[in-house]
Amino acid sequence: MGNFLRLVGTLAAIAMVASFGLSAVFNATNEITEEYKRQEQTNARIEALGCAPDAFFAETTTDSVVSGKPFAFYTAYPEEGSGEIIGYAYVAYGKGYSSTIETIVGVDAAGRICATETTFQQETPGLGAKVVEIASQNTLWDVIGGNAVDESGMEPWFEEQFNGMDLGDIRVVKSASDEGVLAITGATISSDAVARSVKEGLAMLVSIVGVEGGVSGAAGGVSGETGDAAGADPDQTPGEAER
Repeated sequence: MGNFLRLVGTLAAIAMVASFGLSAVFNATNEITEEYKRQEQTNARIEALGCAPDAFFAETTTDSVVSGKPFAFYTAYPEEGSGEIIGYAYVAYGKGYSSTIETIVGVDAAGRICATETTFQQETPGLGAKVVEIASQNTLWDVIGGNAVDESGMEPWFEEQFNGMDLGDIRVVKSASDEGVLAITGATISSDAVARSVKEGLAMLVSIVGVEGGVSGAAGGVSGETGDAAGADPDQTPGEAER
């Protein structure tokens, strides 16, 4: 009995020390992780709008909900205090096959999409994960012969389809001959999730800021606005097969 109690006491002590250690590591790294996420979001906004790294982003929070999350957007200016609007950016949340796909969407002052940047996805590799796949033009012989072109700056083909689209253009199609967003073969769930979330967010943005015939303020009250310079520190299991 005594040996049993000593064993239980030892295991309990080990569990307490391990728990304390994990808590200490989490507290020490959580702030760094959150800072990394904020910077990643900032860089994605810059890429999506194609603006200068020192652009100023003013965040606007609203009372509206899109895709189950409070809707917020950023207004981009060349610099703090400027009245010239470069464009807008927002995060679209689409429920994919095995994850919620997060997409930063850049929109110009006329309400057209400049570009999109996927910042988070855990879709099925080889299927839904193709939302971030770059369609390489290099062949095996190019690689072997040392003639491969550097494609590190290329945009994923699925994301690129949204460039220049407005509300009326965003719809998923299954044939390249149709106008719209061509679905990823075998991953229509992921394709629909991204397209739907981008369109719903754009519809909300348009209704608030009044671009492209939208009615300003029609999408719910605006509850607050804060600003961040882009160059500074801002505030912010795979499945089987998709059908």
